[in-house]
Amino acid sequence: MSALVTVGLAVIAAVAAWGCTLAHASACIARLRAEMQREIAHWQDEAVRARLHAAQVARDAATWAKGRQQGREDVMTVLVAVQERLSGPSLAADDISNS
Repeated sequence: MSALVTVGLAVIAAVAAWGCTLAHASACIARLRAEMQREIAHWQDEAVRARLHAAQVARDAATWAKGRQQGREDVMTVLVAVQERLSGPSLAADDISNS
């Protein structure tokens, strides 16, 4: 009878150990899934921030290029005006002296 009790207790111990192992593994899996979801959410947020930053950089680059082009046009306008002023009176003086 004691052998039968020993076998019974061994089966109960094995089932209890299996149950504890299963519960521990389930808890680890749940913890790892939660951690994975947090990490996925973090990297999704980072991707959104990176996209927003890239869009801002693209807007800034376009604005800078437009401003640079406008600045070039302004400089050319000033240079043409200066050249006209410098050449205008001297031509008029030459015309007056030739007359």
